[in-house]
Amino acid sequence: MATPRLARPPTCLDCLRRLARPTASPSPLSLAFPSLTQTRGKTTKAEEEDLQGIPVRLLRDIQGFGRKHAIIRVKPGRMRNFWFPKSLAEYMTRQRFLDLGLTSAAVGVRDRTFGVKLQLDDDEAAAAGDGAPGAWKSKKEALTLPPEETLALLETLLPPTLTFTRKPIAAPPPPAPSAAPAAPPRSPSLSAHAAYVEPAAFDPSPTDDEAPVAIFGSVSAADVLAAVKEHLLAADPSQGGRVALEADDVAILGLDDLGEDRVKRLGTFEVLVYAGKNLQPVRRVLKVVAEE
Repeated sequence: MATPRLARPPTCLDCLRRLARPTASPSPLSLAFPSLTQTRGKTTKAEEEDLQGIPVRLLRDIQGFGRKHAIIRVKPGRMRNFWFPKSLAEYMTRQRFLDLGLTSAAVGVRDRTFGVKLQLDDDEAAAAGDGAPGAWKSKKEALTLPPEETLALLETLLPPTLTFTRKPIAAPPPPAPSAAPAAPPRSPSLSAHAAYVEPAAFDPSPTDDEAPVAIFGSVSAADVLAAVKEHLLAADPSQGGRVALEADDVAILGLDDLGEDRVKRLGTFEVLVYAGKNLQPVRRVLKVVAEE
C-alpha cells in the first residue's frame, strides 16, 4: 500500500525530533518534507578562523582575503600591526556601520581564493580535447617559489627592521628616596677660613642597565612569519603570495639565553629567516616598542 501523502508538515515536537535524528533509511515523512531534515557538516579550522576576529573594511584588493570595500573579520593583531598602519583596511566600529548605512549582517567571510591564478591540469586539458562534456575543469595553481627566488625576494623587499607594538605592563613605583644624611660636624681645630669639602653622598641606586619592561602579548616566530608575509605581499602582490615559509624557518636570537621561546619584553632582537636548507639566512632586526 502506498504511503499517504501528507497535506502539511508535522507540528508535533516528537515528530520533528524523529525527523532530525539520522536513521539508516529515510522515513516517509522525511521523503515528503525534505526541508525538515537536518544536515550537520564538519567545520574546518580555516572556516572557524574566518568567523572570528574583528570586522574591518578593506580599502584595497588583498590577495587571499577579498576585494576592495569588502567587510570581513580578521585577527586584531593583523589589523593593528600591518593593515591599519599601511591604510589597507579600516576598523568597522558601530559608528562606522551607521555612517555607511550598514548593519552587522554586512560582515562577510574571507575569500581565500581571491587573486589565486587558476590553470588547467595537463590530464584534464587532454581530456577536454576529446570534446567530453564537463571536461574543462580548473584547479589552483601551485604558487610556491623556489628557495633561490624566495631568498632574492626576502633580501630585496623585506625591510631592515620589523617593528611590533605591544602594551607594556606597568612596573611598580620605585621606593621613596631616603633623606639625605646630615653633614658631619666641623672640627673646632679648623680655622674659619679653612676650605672644607663635604664627602660625596652615597648613591644607593644601581648602576646596571634598566630592568626589562614586560609586555601584554608576546611576539613569537609565527608573528614574525606573518609580518614577513604581509610585507612581501604588500610590496609585490604577484610574487609575495607565492612564498612558502613556515614558523620553523624563523629564528629569534637571544631567547635561549633567557630561557624563553618568544619575546616577552620591550627591546631589540635579531631575526633569521631561512629560505632553504643550503642557503644563507636573511638577517633582520626585530624591534618591540611600547604601544602609544
